[in-house]
Amino acid sequence: MEDNQRNINNTKEEEINQLNFLKIDELKRGSHALSLMLRKDDIIVGVNGKIFRGTQKILNQHLKLEKSKIITVFRKEVFFNVKAEGPLGIKLLEVGSEEVDELLKTSEEYLKTIKDYKDYREFEIYKGKKNFYDILELQENSLLASLLPFVWFYHHRLYSPLLLMIATFLLLGSIAWWLFLASWVILTIYMSKGAMSLLRGYCLFQELRPYMKVYAQSNKSVQEIIRSIDKKSQYRFPIIDPPEDIEGQQIEKDIVDKEMKTTQAT
Repeated sequence: MEDNQRNINNTKEEEINQLNFLKIDELKRGSHALSLMLRKDDIIVGVNGKIFRGTQKILNQHLKLEKSKIITVFRKEVFFNVKAEGPLGIKLLEVGSEEVDELLKTSEEYLKTIKDYKDYREFEIYKGKKNFYDILELQENSLLASLLPFVWFYHHRLYSPLLLMIATFLLLGSIAWWLFLASWVILTIYMSKGAMSLLRGYCLFQELRPYMKVYAQSNKSVQEIIRSIDKKSQYRFPIIDPPEDIEGQQIEKDIVDKEMKTTQAT
């Protein structure tokens, strides 16, 4: 009996070791993967904090049946998480076996740093010119936006809409007090649920385009992930240190190399 059980366990381990990670082959318009802002060649390395290696069919079963659906993605030597609502709706390919061993090791090390997802939140990242990024935390309702819209506009540095809103309220208040009161009630009702739409619209107005979604602990964590992908990244509300002057360092290095070659030649 014990020998049979060992043989079964060994067979299962061999089957698991033969499985590979899944990589995104191509994105389809209207797919869930596209709404999560995943990209071609992104590699899915984990589901709900555990290493995932298997077929696309098994992945779809996980994303259909499990209550929590947190996918860990590997992109450009960087790990990050996204929160899925179901199957991705795209074609996935198996990663080559020569890449699996090293990727498995680094993935296990990354997932060990995640204890649970209780304090994690969803973020949307928008990218503009000159490596400029804006990060929005997804919230269904905003109490601050509803009760104190002026403070909310100032907090998010939406100065143009803030000035327009103040001018509108002053105008309505000068006509009749009930117009001021009615507009205030309408604004608080709208802001309670429309704050996110307003922030997204302002990003698009500032010529920022949707870049990626991240499921992370804090705004700082998101900035660190982006900095790992883009070394020159800058933010509207910076929390981490400014980017290093990579170009300046390269120019200085080139000058030193030229001086050394000149010295060696003489």
